[in-house]
Amino acid sequence: MNWYRKYVMAAKVQPKDDDFSWSYIEVPEEVMKSHRSFTKTIEKNDLYIEEAKGGDYHYGIEDEPHITAKYGFDFDDPTKVIEVLEDAKGGKVKVDAIDIFEKDEYDVLVIRCESKALAKIHTKLTDDLGIEDKFPDFKPHITIAYFKKGKAKKYKPLAEKHFLNKDIEFEFDKVFFEDTEDKTTKINLD
Repeated sequence: MNWYRKYVMAAKVQPKDDDFSWSYIEVPEEVMKSHRSFTKTIEKNDLYIEEAKGGDYHYGIEDEPHITAKYGFDFDDPTKVIEVLEDAKGGKVKVDAIDIFEKDEYDVLVIRCESKALAKIHTKLTDDLGIEDKFPDFKPHITIAYFKKGKAKKYKPLAEKHFLNKDIEFEFDKVFFEDTEDKTTKINLD
């Protein structure tokens, strides 16, 4: 198995935090294909990857592109989220920019998105459920990959050329709730 497939197809490529549930929206196949074609250009040695017990890998290339609506639920039952989103509406998402989130140990290259509808959902979940935000500003994004410190800068202009050369816009009409056991519940919106 080549290195790309190994790190993208690993069972747990993303950071694992078993203490919290979360909600997200899916991205359409067109965006996923574009994401996959871009990530194939990333050099293995530039990625930030941690090997975990059992041969799993954390971080690396995002293997399931999505946009997080709200992270940090301290419960596994989706009922509260379903109730809060009962009258919520879906809406449009527009790819807006390429950005780098700089962390202490690694950098994250992301596709920034703009969505008034998703921002309303985030605020509604935050306020109605009383869940504190870990980050002060909601920045909807699609993660591309986790890089060693300083390496994401090399890929930012390439990502801008790849993702911003045409208008990418899509609509969503559902949110997914995923619990700490990775059980997913689909929540349809108006």
